[in-house]
Amino acid sequence: MSFIEMIEPVIDHSLTIAHRRASVGDVAHGLIAALKRVRSAIEEVGGYTMVSLLDGAIRDRLIIRGLRAARAGEREQPAALPVPGPRAVETETIMIAAAETCVIYGADAPDITGLLHTAFMLVDRLIEALHAAPTCEDLLACLQADDARDESVFADEAAAEHASVH
Repeated sequence: MSFIEMIEPVIDHSLTIAHRRASVGDVAHGLIAALKRVRSAIEEVGGYTMVSLLDGAIRDRLIIRGLRAARAGEREQPAALPVPGPRAVETETIMIAAAETCVIYGADAPDITGLLHTAFMLVDRLIEALHAAPTCEDLLACLQADDARDESVFADEAAAEHASVH
């Protein structure tokens, strides 16, 4: 089984687990967190140029989706990115683990095709979860947001889990 063939089962299995445990909004946050992780891996490998390529491809994918709907006579309202709920951290952890698995599988690949495929799959699954596509601006702003604050919060939570009280 090739790396590309392994992406879909990894993402979909993790998504099934996340859907069983959380609301649609929390699952959407998990998907966005996974997409941010893959975007970060692409930036690590290819720098600003490759991450700009990804952002442009995501923008194009959402625009083309809107144009196809318009050509078919459908008018879809853009999905609003939901506010994180009580299970958002749990779904983010599940989906980031899936994204990390895909990043690890892709580490030996000669190019970033598999990582791009992973990112596109995550965007498609986000659209499915929200039953509509978010606007390009909303999604890209979310993906480009600085996560330094989030990482420090997760670090504090991880430290708190392993701390013991004597």
